[in-house]
Amino acid sequence: MKTATELPRVSYLGRFLDLVQVVAAAPEAGLTLSELAEESGVPMSTASRLVHLLDEQGLVRREPDKRIVPGPALLTLGLRALRRLPTDRYHDAVQTLSELTGESVSVGLVFGGELTLVARRESVHPLRYVASVGDAIAPHRSAMGKAILAHTPPSQRYQIVRQAVGAQAHAVLADLADELAEALETGVARDEEAFAVGLRCIAAPLLDPGGKAVGAISISGPSARFTRQLADAFVPELLGQTWRVSQLPIAVGV
Repeated sequence: MKTATELPRVSYLGRFLDLVQVVAAAPEAGLTLSELAEESGVPMSTASRLVHLLDEQGLVRREPDKRIVPGPALLTLGLRALRRLPTDRYHDAVQTLSELTGESVSVGLVFGGELTLVARRESVHPLRYVASVGDAIAPHRSAMGKAILAHTPPSQRYQIVRQAVGAQAHAVLADLADELAEALETGVARDEEAFAVGLRCIAAPLLDPGGKAVGAISISGPSARFTRQLADAFVPELLGQTWRVSQLPIAVGV
């Protein structure tokens, strides 16, 4: 007699859910139907029928170029799940760093290979870059993303970047090699106006017991005000707060 894990999946429903998961983890540009079928292991004809059903339910959306991206219903489900995350554990660190620096402080976690903003406190200054909880953060153009990539096994690092940039992942990682090596050595990653013009950011990883990054905390501000010297002065406190959060008994990422 077969065990539960050996029993075949309910084929149509299983394939339906496989497609939802692949679309949810798709690069920003989306996927073609053939790419979606290949990634999910679903036959092309079945993928076409299922995408039609997903589109009817608002779970996917077809772009003008026919690429498939998450639809409004899927995004709503994701945001509802995000709001249920126990983000209270980050509150003290975010508040402490925000009050100390006067700049914007963010927490991002890795979910299904994508870096998502889960907590944020904006700068007290009128001039600031505004981001929202639920935003997806580019892993290769942000200090937060680089802090995570530097403390992630190579295979997972590639998957995270590939999800963001597609076939350019190897080239992007090659360009980041020196920055990631420095971030691994110092514990702090930096962004000098790559994420947004005029924005400087520093970030440190949140680590699981095995030393793998599951998220990061960042401090960011306009480079004219948040100078390199000022950012460097806040590094010890940033490292202290990320270390403290990483010691909490409940896992900080997925």
